[in-house]
Amino acid sequence: MSQNLYAQFSGTPMSQSDIDRLLEQQGYGILSLCDDGTPYSIPISFGYDGESIYLPFLSEGPQSTKLAILTEGTVARLLVTAISGRFNWRSISITGPVRAVDPGGSEWEQFIKTVDDNAWFMRGFERADSIGSFEGWRLDPESVTGLERTEQPID
Repeated sequence: MSQNLYAQFSGTPMSQSDIDRLLEQQGYGILSLCDDGTPYSIPISFGYDGESIYLPFLSEGPQSTKLAILTEGTVARLLVTAISGRFNWRSISITGPVRAVDPGGSEWEQFIKTVDDNAWFMRGFERADSIGSFEGWRLDPESVTGLERTEQPID
């Protein structure tokens, strides 16, 4: 019998190749920000090119909470999960500063290509009135942690 009563629920570290594969395949997660000490989390599509995580945002007008909180250098955390059962799951936590991607700059083309390649889009993007309501941001990973559980429970 295991000494750790919770061992069956614990994850093991994911390899970098497994982390990359999940980020390329999943295309959505939960982005968490902090607004003057108050947590703010939203579902978000993202694109991953093997190095950078690109975050597409639709502007909801002047009352957009996420864009009011999001400023150059803001530290954010992206949580990406794939859960298919109690003992079969993968979870990646990525933390780092965000940077705006300039639509007129050299990185915009890479942003569009990456988001087009593997981001998962919600219906709001299909109904966007114009490209003017579309903003691009890049999350620069400073900390990446991946855990997985793929074995059956310990008896």
